[in-house]
Amino acid sequence: MNILAQYIKTQNLTAFPSVNRVPAKHINFKTPYSSAKTSIFYINDIHGQVPKMQRLVSAAEHADIDAKNNGADILKLSSGDTFIGSDDKRNHVAASFLNLAGIDAQALGNHEFDITASICGNLLKNSHSKILGANLNFPDNNSELSKKIMRSTIIEGKNGEKYGLIGIQPTDLHTRIKKKEGLEGITVDDKEETLKEIKTEVDKLKGQGLNKIILLSHAGNEFEKEIAQSIDGIDVILGGHSHDLIEGVTPGENLFYSPSGEPVVITQAGRDGNYYGVLNLEFNDKGQITYIQNNVNDTNIYSPNIIMTKEADKILGESPVIGNLKDSDPIPKDNLIEENPWADFVGDALRTRLDADICLINSANFRGSVDKGRITERDITSIFPFNNTLYKVKLDEEDLVDAIKKAAKSYAADNHKPGILQVSGLSYTIDKNGNLLELTFTDKNNQKHPIDINNPDEDKVYTAIYDEFLINGGDDMEMLAKDEDDEDEIIEKYDFDKDKVTIDYIKSLNQPFEVRKDNRIKVVG
Repeated sequence: MNILAQYIKTQNLTAFPSVNRVPAKHINFKTPYSSAKTSIFYINDIHGQVPKMQRLVSAAEHADIDAKNNGADILKLSSGDTFIGSDDKRNHVAASFLNLAGIDAQALGNHEFDITASICGNLLKNSHSKILGANLNFPDNNSELSKKIMRSTIIEGKNGEKYGLIGIQPTDLHTRIKKKEGLEGITVDDKEETLKEIKTEVDKLKGQGLNKIILLSHAGNEFEKEIAQSIDGIDVILGGHSHDLIEGVTPGENLFYSPSGEPVVITQAGRDGNYYGVLNLEFNDKGQITYIQNNVNDTNIYSPNIIMTKEADKILGESPVIGNLKDSDPIPKDNLIEENPWADFVGDALRTRLDADICLINSANFRGSVDKGRITERDITSIFPFNNTLYKVKLDEEDLVDAIKKAAKSYAADNHKPGILQVSGLSYTIDKNGNLLELTFTDKNNQKHPIDINNPDEDKVYTAIYDEFLINGGDDMEMLAKDEDDEDEIIEKYDFDKDKVTIDYIKSLNQPFEVRKDNRIKVVG
């Protein structure tokens, strides 16, 4: 009987409990002994969040101390998307963060390629961590990135145990970067070929005597579950890309067994550096997991690391204080399909200061939040890492309704992508199938005007603020696309993004302020 089956039998569990089962903090497979103790500090999808990086270095230092006190090897690993956007300085900070946090190995995510493969390679040239990518194909071997990246590697812990590590990128990489030209000829294998590449690397590591193998994946949770159950030899999958927050250990959700019956645990720590994980494991001498403890922790429990803060200031310049945040509603756990209080605040700032009827913001544009207390320009800029420019446009009512309807369908879509539209000057109600039920426009005099969503007035035109991502029809929002040279559609093009307007707005308040949601987006049913 395999180890997982033994555990299930002794605990009187079904092999795959329902998803409503509360996850266990740890699982002990009750095997006679363990020969190795390992603690894995893991991160994923930090998305260039500098304030979170400052705290995560402190968290990584604490993980070092805990592992040492427990006599365990410590591995510090990243599943990608530490970089984001094309802000060169911010990405330099992210590269420094990986070194200061002591990250031993990392897989590249899609956002590492927002800055182009060449710049990514140059930023990682002096990285202390191993860069892993088993399913990437390079057009030549002369680029800095191709010199640095490897399909798999071996890391030896302080207790003499050896660990095999493999990394993979998302199979939809070319569709998930800012500009596909940034790949510079690099291609990625599809799912079928990626499975073959992983198996090849597993077999190679096993042939070198490795029996503890970890996959760093930026391929998303659904594919990671498939990998866990279809390839022998992998013990741990550190996930990314799908932004899942996987707490504890639950059979059938993040604990599976391979074709030969050995346990495989999957982890992921959400997005934007709000959380990090520590996975404590014990192995027997055959490399089989005998004990699992998965701890997912709030990054904000740690103070910013002084050295990381000084490094960020050196690269970015010291950031001036602009205001005092008295209190705020928490950001939603699923930012893609829920009203975001910071989106309300920012949207209102854009609409009022740029004098428009409405403002539209795609939910995925928000990549963080701000802690209470004194806040700096950098805190606000960190929320918007993509560096888009803003436009004021003419938007007719029919296109507006179509945009809200199409985005609302994200509520019922896989992974809730691309996400609902965050709004200002509007309020709307949808059901859990993603159907738009009501839409209301609130004018500058705070008068509400219901919009007929079944027969919108094509002669009614609103002045709308949104950014170049939506101007270009991003997320297949073709009804919002505009020709930036068409003076009949474009009222004004700005040379700044949402952060500048928000910073100026906060400065103008001259007093402590709060950030609250007001239920302008409702979900019923």
